[in-house]
Amino acid sequence: MRSNRIVSFGVSLLASCIFASFASASTAEQFPADSTMAKIQQRGKLVVGSSLNTLMFSSRNPMTGDVEGFEADLARMLAKKLTGSEDNIEWVSTTPENRIPLVENKRVDMVIATMTVTDERKKVIGFAGPYYLAGQDSLVRADDQSIKKTADLDGKTVCVLSGTTVERNLKPLAPTAKIVTFSDASACVEGLIDKRFDAYVDDGATLVGESMRQPGKMRVVGAPFTEEPYGIAVIKEDTTWRDWLNSQLSASIANGQWKEMYGKDLEEGLGAPQVPVIEQ
Repeated sequence: MRSNRIVSFGVSLLASCIFASFASASTAEQFPADSTMAKIQQRGKLVVGSSLNTLMFSSRNPMTGDVEGFEADLARMLAKKLTGSEDNIEWVSTTPENRIPLVENKRVDMVIATMTVTDERKKVIGFAGPYYLAGQDSLVRADDQSIKKTADLDGKTVCVLSGTTVERNLKPLAPTAKIVTFSDASACVEGLIDKRFDAYVDDGATLVGESMRQPGKMRVVGAPFTEEPYGIAVIKEDTTWRDWLNSQLSASIANGQWKEMYGKDLEEGLGAPQVPVIEQ
């Protein structure tokens, strides 16, 4: 009798597992077999290129090892939609210089790394979004009151990151500024504090994060001179993938999830949100 009960229990357990598996599969979103979404779903993880070093947007917590910030939370939202779990992400570290090659070489499924959508970049890659609206600004030493607007950078030594749009945008406004380029933001910040540079110019949102690393030493001028819509970079030809990403971003704005993530990650440092309009 006992053996029959064991067999019966085993059959019931197996049936339950099969039913649960079937139920899970049946509730998962169905994608075209050859689509990027289907490949990610089958692979079981979303491969994301991101800075991993930009406070408030994408930075690795040194205590926990977790990637935190607004872009990280957007990536988790997408991973959950595609794989069933927000934890199914492979993070790939990016720099302004390697972001486009990572997309073109298909090393990542997408790059979400404070990357401005520009006509020049759209010639070689595609963009979903924008998911955030920024503006370029200046970071200066806290005790330096000589720089109050972008034109005040004329004749000054200014650090910018290579692979960004800053130098091109800054030249018409401060034509005699001496531009120094680095691939790493920390080099610009160190040079600013050491008085080798008079300013570090980048997107205002990222500069706020840099100032937070060393409170009281630097300040953001607060005179943005461009509009920088951040987009998710993807393969240019993969319009199905881009359109799906846009649909998810639009849904997150409509259902309040975007605003909730903004409040958690950005509002304290950057103030009230300016909700972007997703391009379709």
